[in-house]
Amino acid sequence: MANTQLSDTIHVLVYIAYFHGQKMTSQEIASSLETSPSLIRKIMATLKKTDLLAPTHGPKQLALARDPSEITLRDIYRSLPGTPTLLNVDQHTSQSCPVGAVMPATLAHYYDEIQAAAEAQMAKITLQDVLNDVTLRQPSRGNQGR
Repeated sequence: MANTQLSDTIHVLVYIAYFHGQKMTSQEIASSLETSPSLIRKIMATLKKTDLLAPTHGPKQLALARDPSEITLRDIYRSLPGTPTLLNVDQHTSQSCPVGAVMPATLAHYYDEIQAAAEAQMAKITLQDVLNDVTLRQPSRGNQGR
């Protein structure tokens, strides 16, 4: 099953940036992700601990800790609990097989290169870039309902 932590966390931050200055609840954000408010509160707690989400200024006043143009996807990725790797090598292979004995180390080398390239690309993409794309894809700017 695919891990959607990064996608969900980006979604939460974009939602907060998109509706900046408006009161919002974890229930409203959860509705956008079609998930539970408790998951949203957990994501927001992590974002506050990693200084991507500002401390709450009164009830329901959510704000980013920095301008969206100063937050990269790599910053968000690295804020995830345990910072999961994108690809994982199966370490449970047969040591008596010539392929199985070396496959984990062989793949780890390639996966490390892929991880570094992906993180380098994530460092070039800001939350503002994603927010701009979300705004451009709106069918009508007049319909900004939640």
